[in-house]
Amino acid sequence: MTMPRVLALTVLLLGFSVAARADVLATGALYGGPTQNTAVCYLFNAGSGPVTVVSNQIIREPNLNLALSFDGCSVLAAGSSCGIAAPILNNVAHSCKFVLSQSGADVRGVLEMRSGLTVLSTSDLR
Repeated sequence: MTMPRVLALTVLLLGFSVAARADVLATGALYGGPTQNTAVCYLFNAGSGPVTVVSNQIIREPNLNLALSFDGCSVLAAGSSCGIAAPILNNVAHSCKFVLSQSGADVRGVLEMRSGLTVLSTSDLR
């Protein structure tokens, strides 16, 4: 193989590896109090292009993925928001995690611990 072909192949493969980079946004564990019964996680895309949500989850300590009661996140258009929710236990901490197909530099999010419609505590996704 000639040197120009090796260089071209290397540049092409590096381009694919950069394009395939996923981003993770998550919160630490959050406890809203003894009356908490719902966890809701929101995302907002402040960027100029769409972002694909590859996976999302609400996690109960120590490491149990909860079944979602609502999942409105898939492709997040520019300037739009989406959310997920799950019923939770009142005596443990919970976390939220989103995996995005590309950079989430312009994506913001928050986890809310609720009692009914009352927000007890929040944590920003990073």
